[in-house]
Amino acid sequence: MTEGRVHVYVGPTCPASEILQRFPDVVMHPPASHGDFFSSEIRSGDAAVVVDGFYHHRLGLRHKEYLHALDRGVSVIGAASIGALRALELDAFGMRGLGVVYELYRAGVFDGDDAVAVAHEDEAPYSTLSVPLVNLYTAAKAASAVGVLRERDVDEVISALRSEYYPSRTQQRVLHIMRRAGWPDLADWYERQVADDPLVFDQKRRDCLSAVDAARHLVAAGAVGRVTGAEGADWKTMFLRTWGNHFAGLTGTPPLGRRLAYQQIFNPHYARVWERYLEETYRRDHPGLTGRPGHGLEDSLSKKIGVHEFPLQAVQAKKDWLYDFLCPMPDLSDPFEVELLLSAEEPSDVEAVARHLRQTQEFSSRNTGPAGGEISTVLAEDASKILLCKIWRIPSEELSREYRSRGIPNIKTAVRMLQPFIVGAIREQRHLRAESA
Repeated sequence: MTEGRVHVYVGPTCPASEILQRFPDVVMHPPASHGDFFSSEIRSGDAAVVVDGFYHHRLGLRHKEYLHALDRGVSVIGAASIGALRALELDAFGMRGLGVVYELYRAGVFDGDDAVAVAHEDEAPYSTLSVPLVNLYTAAKAASAVGVLRERDVDEVISALRSEYYPSRTQQRVLHIMRRAGWPDLADWYERQVADDPLVFDQKRRDCLSAVDAARHLVAAGAVGRVTGAEGADWKTMFLRTWGNHFAGLTGTPPLGRRLAYQQIFNPHYARVWERYLEETYRRDHPGLTGRPGHGLEDSLSKKIGVHEFPLQAVQAKKDWLYDFLCPMPDLSDPFEVELLLSAEEPSDVEAVARHLRQTQEFSSRNTGPAGGEISTVLAEDASKILLCKIWRIPSEELSREYRSRGIPNIKTAVRMLQPFIVGAIREQRHLRAESA
C-alpha cells in the first residue's frame, strides 16, 4: 500500500522553499482555488493542509469541496490564514483546525477573512505587500507582556488597525496609525523589533510550519479523513457533481470530457451504451434488483411508480418515457462509470477527437477579430440543431428523443457539446454530400 502524502496549499504566508527545506517530502501547491480538491493526485490517506487561498481574481475553494475531499478519505487541515477560518466553519464536519490563529478565531477574537488577508504579488513567491492583522495582534500582546502597552489597550490598538483596509495596511502605514492614535512608544518599540527580526511577530508563518509537521505525523499514523456531523444532510448536490465533472473532464490528452462528448454526438449506436450505463449503475446502487438482463431498470421503475397505469402500449413508447424521466448526470471521477460511458470507444475515436479539436483550434486561430469571432458562435442554436439532425440522420421532430437517448439532458447542452467538433462535423457533412452527388 502506498504511503500517504502531505499536500500544502500556501502562498504569501510562508515561502514554499522554506517549507521544502524543512519538509522535503511534502507536495507543494499554490494557494487553494476552486477545483483543486478534485485532482486525482490527492488520494485517500493523504493530508491536505490549506494555509492560503486565492480570492478576488480567482474562485476560491467552496465549502462542499472540502467535504468532498474528506469524503474521499483525505485528512483536511486548516491553519494560519484562510485555512484557519475555513476550519472554524467546518470543524464540526471533520476538518481539523490547528495553530494560534485558528484558536483566535475559535475564541471570537477575529471572525472575518480581513484578519488574515494580505496584499501580495500575483506570482510565486507571492511576496507580501501588507501586514496581516493577526500578526499585529501577536505584536500587541507581546508589547503588553513587556510593559510597552497596557493589556486593556490591546483591543483598542487592534480596533484602530482594523479600520484600515487590509491592502493598505503596510508596515509604514501601521506605524503611522499607531502614532496618530496616541501610542508612539508602541510604534517605536514595534519598529525596532521588526528591524532586528522581520519574522518576530509572524504568527501565520509559525502556524503554517506547525500544521505541516502535524500533517506529516497524521499521514504516518495512517489517518483517513471522513465527513462527520452531516448525517441525513444532502450535501452531494448537483453543483458538486457539475464541478467534479468539469475538472475530471479536463484530464487526459485528449480531455476525458471531449472523448465522452464525441461518443454521445457521433457514435450512431450510443443509445445502447447509455441504456447499459443506466442499467449497470442502477444495479450497482440497488444490489437487490432482480429482473431480465437489459430490462431491470425499466421494469423496476415501471413497478415502482406505476408506469403500467399510463397508456404506453408499445415498448418504444415505454423507453421514450424512461429517457424523459431519467437522465442522470454521470460521475466522471468514478472509473466504473467512465468505463461504461466509453465502453464503445475505439482507438480511432480517440484519434478523431484529437483531430477535431486540432481543426477547431486551427480554424479559430485563422478567424480572429470581428469577422471570425469566437468559435462558439460559428453556428447559432438553430443551425446547430440542423447539423445534429444530419449527424444523427433523423427528422427534426425526433431530435428531443434522440439526444435524451444519448444521455444529453437538453438541447442547449447538446449544442454546447457539439461546438468543439463543429469544424470537422461540417467538413464531414460536405464530404458526404459530395459523395452522394
